[in-house]
Amino acid sequence: KKSSWKAMDSRIAIDCMQQTRDHIMTQNITVPWWFQTLLRDILAGGTGVYSPWHHFYTSKPPFHFCTMGKVATTEWRKVFCKLNKEDCVDGNSPGCNKQKCAWKTTQKMPTNAPFAVFVRDPLERLLSGFLDKCYNPRARKNQGHCAPNVVFNPTEPLVDAKNKSYANLLDSLDIEGQEKAMFGAYVDVFPLKWNVHFVPQAMFCDLHRNIDKYDFVGNMGKDFYFDLDRMGTKYGGQLPEVLNSTFGYMDHVMSGNHENTGKKNNAHATHTPTKVARFYTARTVRRALEYLSVDYVMLGLDVPEWAKQMLREESSNM
Repeated sequence: KKSSWKAMDSRIAIDCMQQTRDHIMTQNITVPWWFQTLLRDILAGGTGVYSPWHHFYTSKPPFHFCTMGKVATTEWRKVFCKLNKEDCVDGNSPGCNKQKCAWKTTQKMPTNAPFAVFVRDPLERLLSGFLDKCYNPRARKNQGHCAPNVVFNPTEPLVDAKNKSYANLLDSLDIEGQEKAMFGAYVDVFPLKWNVHFVPQAMFCDLHRNIDKYDFVGNMGKDFYFDLDRMGTKYGGQLPEVLNSTFGYMDHVMSGNHENTGKKNNAHATHTPTKVARFYTARTVRRALEYLSVDYVMLGLDVPEWAKQMLREESSNM
């Protein structure tokens, strides 16, 4: 039976995950350390995995949408602000949020309104998060999302047991030309403290249990624009026009362009697919696949060819 959005927005999903963690602990089941910290952090609430801002909905046309960090969330917010513009006319209406728009309509939703979601290749999403939250020192300081901050953005100098200061842990790494080393260091340690932008997608909106119940599942990959077209056609109404005004997908579809490197003139876009060779190595691919395997298994995603090629080349050189 499909879970209701009311259930997803309540403690039901949290309680289910809590039972999973309790079972692991009480039965002394051995699981990887990074999975234990993942359960710890998402259940502690600090990651925001179960926060209501991952659930958007509209009645024009009626559907629910699951959104998560580094899967075009900024653009999807624009989409729902446009779809629900009548719910926030003057910026002071009850449905308006702090951005003076409505991601959730105040209109009555049909009980059978369908579910929709876009997912993204986990390796590319991980790099996109790093480029957006960690690569630029100013972004690390201002946003505080490059966790663990005690390593990547300490507010005070680290000290040892004798109260002697450590040198900056990023010395010789956080410099031009050391992209692979810096990203490798991040991949090695980021599960010590999971940030919401890096938590596996399967953990959001109960996707690990319910993605097969979704009415529409799109992929933010090379066919992203064609999936947007498929979504617009499926739900109709004002959706195609709104999607095009936000993502500019129609020209790509008309020209048959199966390439997605991010929307032009979008300062927020990281254009990740063009940068994988600059940051990834076979070693970081293996490590990241270990952390993010839940997405590939539970969401039915394929490991990208560029990652397979890195692993093949490493194997042939041994």
